[in-house]
This record gives sequence, structure tokens and C-alpha cells, in this order.
Amino acid sequence: MALTDLLNPIKHGFLRTFNYSGREARASYLVFVIFQVVWFCLYLKGFAAGDDEIGFIPLLLFVLPTLACGSRRINDAGYSRGVVLLLLVAPYLLFPFLAFPASAKEKPAG
Repeated sequence: MALTDLLNPIKHGFLRTFNYSGREARASYLVFVIFQVVWFCLYLKGFAAGDDEIGFIPLLLFVLPTLACGSRRINDAGYSRGVVLLLLVAPYLLFPFLAFPASAKEKPAG
């Protein structure tokens, strides 16, 4: 797997931060969520550990793109839009349900 194959889902995840419709492939979702968790843990260890507080901008850079990516994955997996509420309450408990099912088949128009 080339480095660009890993960087594209991350780049697209941040670029589509305010896009809660559409679809997100399983592999792209996994790469983006793993990246988000790693960089936020490094941020907490390196920068927030001394002040004992989390900055507002880094928190937004973590929460908003992750919610948008999860919402698109919910669409792709074929779950109801109501599952987004579970994503807000317990995003990591919902992770296995979004990471493992295949994409739902689209219904033919007409």
C-alpha cells in the first residue's frame, strides 16, 4: 500500500468536514479514524499534558471531521440516520458496527 493510499482518505476526511451526506468506504473510514485517534493522543500527551486543558481548535479538528466521516459511513453501511445520535453519545462503541459491515447496495432508481 502506497503512502498516497493512506493520505488520500485523511485529506478527503478533512476537506469534507461539513459534508454529512454521501458515502464513506469502509477502508477510508478506518484509515481516517485511526489517524484521528493517533494525532489526538499525541496532542494530548505533548501539548495538553502541561496545561491540563484541551484547546478549542484542536478539539474541533478532532470532533467535526470524525462526526462527518462517521455520518457518511452510516449512510454507506445502510443504517438509519437515527444512528447518528448514537455516534454523538458513544462514537467508539459504534466503531465496530461502522468498521466491519460492507457497503449497502444502492436501490435502483425508478
